[in-house]
Amino acid sequence: MTTLTIRRTRRLIAALAATALICVVATGAALAGNNGTLKIHEQGTPDGTPNNDPKVCTFNVEAFGFDAGQSGYLMFDVQGGDAPQGVSAGPFAFGPAPSDANGYFASEYFSPPAGHYKATLYGKADLTDVKAKSKVFKVTCAGGSWGGGGGALG
Repeated sequence: MTTLTIRRTRRLIAALAATALICVVATGAALAGNNGTLKIHEQGTPDGTPNNDPKVCTFNVEAFGFDAGQSGYLMFDVQGGDAPQGVSAGPFAFGPAPSDANGYFASEYFSPPAGHYKATLYGKADLTDVKAKSKVFKVTCAGGSWGGGGGALG
């Protein structure tokens, strides 16, 4: 082999090694931590269906793709001026996700007053999680209270 060919081969090997290292680090970062997504499901939607219902009456919150054992605290806040003030609710304990490959968990059902809300899943009890997951939705029918949900903590 010529010296030029040897240098090109070494550069190619170094580039491939660097690419492999980047892939390993990125995969490791995705495997642990705050993975998954939240979905709002109208009552009657089959459990485990990974779609989102942005307009609901009675609903639950379902989590998909969470890490085994991942849990958190679910908080609901009013969004916009069409929901009665002072009806924010939570935090509700949420999880833990089972140790299967699906990372699925579902809350109990809620039926709050009509209006726009934001559901936020925090990973920390003090609700300061910067990697919180959230979903905005609208309750379209007259409801009552924030009953259910697996037990409010606060």
